[in-house]
Amino acid sequence: MHKLMHKRQFLTNAALCAAWLCAVALCFALLQNKVVYNAVSGVVKTYRVERAEDGSKLVTREKQPFNRIENEQMLQWDADIYRLMSQHLYDPEYVWPGYVAFFPLFPMVWRLTGLSPIGICLLNFVLFVAGLLVLIAATNKAADNVQQRFAVLLCMPFLVIFLIPYSEALFFLCISVGLYGLLRNRYWLYFIGFMLGCMTRAAGSILLVAWIIADILYVIQYRLSWRQLFRNLALHLAPVVAGVAAVMLIQSISGHAGLFAFAGAQFEWGKEWSLPTWPLTDWSEESKSVTQPLLFTLFLPALGWLCVRLVDALRGRGAATPTAQNSSAADAVTSRDEWLVRVLSVLFFVGNIVLALFTQKGCMFSQARLLTCTPFFFFLMMDFSGALRGSSREAKVWRWVVIAFMVLAAVLCRGMLFKAQTLGTLLVFLMTVLVLFTPFRSKVVNRVLLGVTLFLNVYWTAYLFNCFLSGGWIFT
Repeated sequence: MHKLMHKRQFLTNAALCAAWLCAVALCFALLQNKVVYNAVSGVVKTYRVERAEDGSKLVTREKQPFNRIENEQMLQWDADIYRLMSQHLYDPEYVWPGYVAFFPLFPMVWRLTGLSPIGICLLNFVLFVAGLLVLIAATNKAADNVQQRFAVLLCMPFLVIFLIPYSEALFFLCISVGLYGLLRNRYWLYFIGFMLGCMTRAAGSILLVAWIIADILYVIQYRLSWRQLFRNLALHLAPVVAGVAAVMLIQSISGHAGLFAFAGAQFEWGKEWSLPTWPLTDWSEESKSVTQPLLFTLFLPALGWLCVRLVDALRGRGAATPTAQNSSAADAVTSRDEWLVRVLSVLFFVGNIVLALFTQKGCMFSQARLLTCTPFFFFLMMDFSGALRGSSREAKVWRWVVIAFMVLAAVLCRGMLFKAQTLGTLLVFLMTVLVLFTPFRSKVVNRVLLGVTLFLNVYWTAYLFNCFLSGGWIFT
């Protein structure tokens, strides 16, 4: 019976993903129709990019129907780089040295599959869905509104990244497999998942620091020995080091001098250590509309939560092992593992922001996808959607803290709140409300709020996909 219930949940969740994709495709197709587009052209615009002979771009927005989907149109921004790498990897004869900042696993998969740009987009969505289903299975919350929580995840405001030829979908699947292995005590799955993840995206440095902090907190929290700390660090860091080492080996074989060529290549993209500036900027209004409300709403509460966890650990309080008579040893291990993944996920979220603040001179380009389109962020949305709605004193306090920062974010981002071009801001707030407060007592309110958010996100995803086809300044 239990297996049958899980099978039904798996099929239902897969069907929800398929329905979401079909809705996005239908919305996009309708907005390609002149009659339909003209009916809503007051709020919907299309990017147009004109390329000059010197290589510069002039980007404008016009009232024109959405673009046609063609293979060549799919090779915008990083997608064109990944396509080039799939053909030549890091061969200096064909590849600019700055491209060494891109990690090799995704272009290698692209080459092995031999798919067209449109084909790799479809594969990416399948990889994302597979990763999402694995992540849901890893959290083991079968009896707690799993379908509603799963639907909330489809309200994330930058899911378009899983529909284009970028590496995020492969990274999502790899890390989800790793988290499944971690939470289900299958170390070999954790090793493979995190190693491949670190070969897909330059996340090794953040994971290295995050694991060190998380393991130290873990040892203090549960009063373990220093020997256990070093053992945990060795086990947790091994796949991260192995993944980065594999990248260095591949790049060295391809003809690039220096083991850490990928780190030096960051300077080619204007990244260098610097103090952040204010106000924060971005390369596009669309990306800014997701990043800034997310920062103002969750960054400082996440930092505060980490500080509280440190204080609780030092005082021997907080996420203690279950002690009730009906709690088994397996329950205790699961509780510890979930606590560790929770801390690691918050550290990964905070680490990405801190790294961007001190290397990008106050410009938060790329953060809309780097922050929200990872299994760590999805895990937090599932994890805290239950924890923050609890009746404990701590849950109520943190709920009000997030609400206070959400109000602050709404004030600071009020100029973007009700514009079609910056719909991401409204979606961030709606998603936060869904995570914090649903299910309400009224099922009607639940369904209406979730339905409205899903509807808006379907349109927003179709709009961003069209921006990508146009070559708009969004997908850095």
